[in-house]
Amino acid sequence: MFNYDYLQASSLIIKQTDSIDFWLVGAGGTGSWLSYHIARLARSLGKLGKKVQLAIADPDIVEEANISRQAFCDKEIGLPKAQALALRYSIAWGVDATAFVQEFDPKLIRYAYDKLTILVGCVDTAAGRAAINQALELNQFYSRSEMPRVWYLDCGNHAAAGQILLGSSLETDPEFYNFGGLGCARLPSPMLQAPDLLKPKPEELTNNLSCAEMAVLNLQSESVNVRVAAEAADFLYRMAGGNLKRFATYFDLESGMARSIYITQRSVCAVLKSIASETITPC
Repeated sequence: MFNYDYLQASSLIIKQTDSIDFWLVGAGGTGSWLSYHIARLARSLGKLGKKVQLAIADPDIVEEANISRQAFCDKEIGLPKAQALALRYSIAWGVDATAFVQEFDPKLIRYAYDKLTILVGCVDTAAGRAAINQALELNQFYSRSEMPRVWYLDCGNHAAAGQILLGSSLETDPEFYNFGGLGCARLPSPMLQAPDLLKPKPEELTNNLSCAEMAVLNLQSESVNVRVAAEAADFLYRMAGGNLKRFATYFDLESGMARSIYITQRSVCAVLKSIASETITPC
């Protein structure tokens, strides 16, 4: 059934700047596939005169078990995932790529008035998502009259389903997201849209398993990470092109169905009402 919200949706407005930092947090099942698209976008923006930097953060090493599911090859076994990807794109396309062989730390981000930072989260733990979300907390000093300098695109999946969520703020006041005459320039954080993502899964509390081991336990589809990466890539391309009209997409591989939540004032208000209806002024 066609969702008529799309016809009323606004295109997302992002800060216009010549300096853009992409952070890929997590270089495993989804992140390794998505890295290609981010690097390609970085290269294209660089050709337009933008100063684009790509940072990849992941503490893990490429293992043989990763090869069938993640975008690595046998020759990369034993290398840190972040380094393997950063080296690949810096050599192939001349992308300014830096590897951080560690868990993501929001203090690593270099904030600047004239810089746009896009955080792409491809982590599968609540702690990992909390760290990325904290980057939005550290950037809450900007005034209501300024456009967001930091955006967070969260990518997640289950065995055969996934979701992509985009946001920029932890503010819960609906007036903060008023579209006004220009359109939408702010969206609630992915963690406001889906608070359960900050709740640890049972295996996080009881085991110390690698991503590959958790994938086996969850019997994940071989293609689910590729699908998440493709959907997330489309978000990024459309953000750059100024024609993104949705802030959440959900899909299910078993049924073949997908649905999106479009950028309308009503949809944004619905997110805020669902998380704190007793304290938020009705929209």
